[in-house]
Amino acid sequence: MPTSSKSLAPPLAEAVTNAAITADVKTKKFSTLWSLLQFLKPYKLQSAIFIVALLFTAGITLSVGQGVRMVIDKGFVQQSLTHLNAAIALIMLLAGLMAVGTYVRFYLISWLGERVSADIRKAVFEHVIALHPAFFENNRSGDIMSRLTTDTTLLQSIIGSSISMALRSAITFLGALVMLTRD
Repeated sequence: MPTSSKSLAPPLAEAVTNAAITADVKTKKFSTLWSLLQFLKPYKLQSAIFIVALLFTAGITLSVGQGVRMVIDKGFVQQSLTHLNAAIALIMLLAGLMAVGTYVRFYLISWLGERVSADIRKAVFEHVIALHPAFFENNRSGDIMSRLTTDTTLLQSIIGSSISMALRSAITFLGALVMLTRD
């Protein structure tokens, strides 16, 4: 039995409307993220060094497993003292390099978190100062300053450590997945 176009129109219109709303929400989420990333622009060099340190430490983390494999396969199984000493020296070298890389990564992301947080705080404060006095009749200034401080502190925490740990875990996971699938 053929259906009329009138019976299809409301569900189709509703689906199109829902898709447009979903796309609008996604666009707003990315526009907010994009506006936050704009605060990193003045710190391109530090951000690049952070990314290099992040990749470096993730690579070393994955390499430690290979060093342990060498200790077991070459040192213990073959009972070779020379290979065992070389494998242990390699693991110690990797541990030292990881310490240096982790220091650089953590220092830079903490520094970036502080700077971006300060820049956001300054931009918001300048915006609040420029507001019409009538705004402050409806909103208490203590509440505004409390909210400003709390929100920028949260952003500093997210930028300063959470993003670094999430990126490191994701890169290490992808690297481990590649290592598991190769011969």
